[in-house]
Amino acid sequence: MVVIMDYIRECLATNLKIRRAVMRLSQEELAELTGLSSGFIANMETGRSWPSSETLFKLSAALGVDHWKLLVDPKKEGVAYTKEELSMLLDRAKSYILGDLPPSYAAPRQLLSDGEDRNGALR
Repeated sequence: MVVIMDYIRECLATNLKIRRAVMRLSQEELAELTGLSSGFIANMETGRSWPSSETLFKLSAALGVDHWKLLVDPKKEGVAYTKEELSMLLDRAKSYILGDLPPSYAAPRQLLSDGEDRNGALR
């Protein structure tokens, strides 16, 4: 039983670190979102503490993931993300890469083979 619990603790610890990193949250920020202490977050991420079921639900809500996904082995190839999770990850990546810059680049007009551009104007 101890071996299984250690394995699950390791899965939870790794998932918390990964999800927090993806969301670009510090332990303190996650603590604020969940109403937990940052020390407790740190202890879960090192496997020294184990959350209650209520705490697991708070963590999952703050991280925007189903509670059971925090216990799945992140090293397994079969771990999948939902459409919503992928959308969130892509939005965060776009925001991280582009920042708050307004879209100042307009794509050039390309001519179609029949003599019209993409906006329907004749050349």
